[in-house]
Amino acid sequence: MSGTPRDLTRREALKAGLAGSALAATGLLGGFTSGIAGAASSTAQDDQVLLEDIADILLPTTTASPGAKAAGVGTMMARVLADCESPETQQRVAAGLRAFRDTCRARGGDFASLPLAERERLIRDIDAIAQKEGDAHWFNSVRTLAVNAYFTSEVGLTRAMRYVPVPGRYDGCVPLEPGQPAWA
Repeated sequence: MSGTPRDLTRREALKAGLAGSALAATGLLGGFTSGIAGAASSTAQDDQVLLEDIADILLPTTTASPGAKAAGVGTMMARVLADCESPETQQRVAAGLRAFRDTCRARGGDFASLPLAERERLIRDIDAIAQKEGDAHWFNSVRTLAVNAYFTSEVGLTRAMRYVPVPGRYDGCVPLEPGQPAWA
């Protein structure tokens, strides 16, 4: 490159900008598609199903709203775990799910095959342990993933919470009536 500055024409700037954007877009899209494949390969299908079953106990179907399974949170939980969480968290959750499966088998079978009361008791027991241990326990990550996946899903936003796509004017202090869901 010579030491003298040269005037850049608008045409050259646009060409350079478009070429850079095209390269960035192909890199981003390539990373996105490999991330989708990575989510399926790094988190086994049975882990995804177990995550969704656990989430459905945490956020069950009620008369007011569908549960986590109806919202399909398992896929989102597995993808966020694979793509967004640290390797340490991924390993901790994987090890926790393996230990959880062993606990379920000791109590009579796979988690999904246990009676509802037993599944709820298992989740309450593990949640109590996780609350004492803090962030180091795998279940805290799973609970956070479940809640975030549910309340960012269409079902969670539109049926579990009160959602108005265009609310109109801003009113910062709106009283909630008893039994009224929170605003999305």
